[in-house]
Amino acid sequence: MKVSEHAADDALEIPLRRPYLELLLSALFFGVCAAVLAHRAQTNDRGLILNGILHFEAGGADVFYAVLATLSGAFCALGVLVAARFAALKEFRIVLGPRSITLPSMRPLRGAREVTVPLDRVESVELQPPAKPITLVIREDDRSHNIPQRWLPKGRSAEEVAGAIIARVRGSQAGQRARG
Repeated sequence: MKVSEHAADDALEIPLRRPYLELLLSALFFGVCAAVLAHRAQTNDRGLILNGILHFEAGGADVFYAVLATLSGAFCALGVLVAARFAALKEFRIVLGPRSITLPSMRPLRGAREVTVPLDRVESVELQPPAKPITLVIREDDRSHNIPQRWLPKGRSAEEVAGAIIARVRGSQAGQRARG
């Protein structure tokens, strides 16, 4: 995964790694949880005491296990759906252009798409948490966009990408001041 510079439009493209492994492993985990809890709900013949506070008879325990199985199944389906939405994106990258930043949307349930943020709308570029960054946060006027460190290609740190974005924003601001 190389970072490429397009000389024609002076854009810096940073390809990202799609988070398929994390999403599918979490879907597998919740699928197994759903199966185990559903089996437990069907074969349960005892009550359930949770931390000495909640006491369920056999029927109540069956309902409790069934609700947990349903929630686990929903999380499993959600993980598969989000992986499918990310797969629908043609390009999974950050493009730093002379006037805008294009990056994948962190709201995959609303539709797989790329988001373009004009550089003049960028208010800040942050690393969260500051001590050991695991997420790059780009804040604009009314919302923020997150890029997890694990999506960046090997050899690329969140600090480097944040520095490149800040340099583009400062260059854009300097160009605007020079024009008027």
